[in-house]
Amino acid sequence: MAQSNDSILITPGSGATVATHNPGDSKEYQVVMMAGERGHIWGSADAFIVETTNTANVAASRTTRFDLFNASGSGVVLELSGIYIIPTLTAVTGVGLTWELIKTSAVGTGGTTLTPRALDSDNASLPSQVTARTSPTGGATTNHLWLSINTSSEETLPYGSLSSNINHIAFALSPDIQNITLREGQGIKIDQTTSSSVGSTNIRAVFSVK
Repeated sequence: MAQSNDSILITPGSGATVATHNPGDSKEYQVVMMAGERGHIWGSADAFIVETTNTANVAASRTTRFDLFNASGSGVVLELSGIYIIPTLTAVTGVGLTWELIKTSAVGTGGTTLTPRALDSDNASLPSQVTARTSPTGGATTNHLWLSINTSSEETLPYGSLSSNINHIAFALSPDIQNITLREGQGIKIDQTTSSSVGSTNIRAVFSVK
């Protein structure tokens, strides 16, 4: 992408420098950078991805499969821009599965700790209060249901091959709608609510730090 090629002063001699660009029609146009409601230039907020390994589905009435929490004292706000629920493509006689994306008021305990990875190696490290895990065995206290999500473990259905590109909170990509926001003392968990041990699934979350 071309960068701006010139600049002007708002107040000649003392004002701030404003970038301009000439696209080839002999006119200079002011360059505008979009910013979010928290003042970050669009696309500049530190972002992270965290993903479980393929984990066997569970024959139980409800099983928490994923937990992300922003504990008190972190000094940051998390904004979710993506949740992906991805079945393995191993040949099985699959079934429909229902999941719930739930807001939580306590961190999950037990399970296996996951390490979120920065999308840019220059990002600041996450504070220790931001944690993620797969299959927590305790904690993760429910605050309220955010979304119900339907998937399938049948690998021959289109969902199987397309699932890694299906963002279940795609509305977060709209500039007119707030992202799911996790302030200090808030988190999310993803529960498998269909009792089925057929197949396995991995879960991916993408979030930014503000």
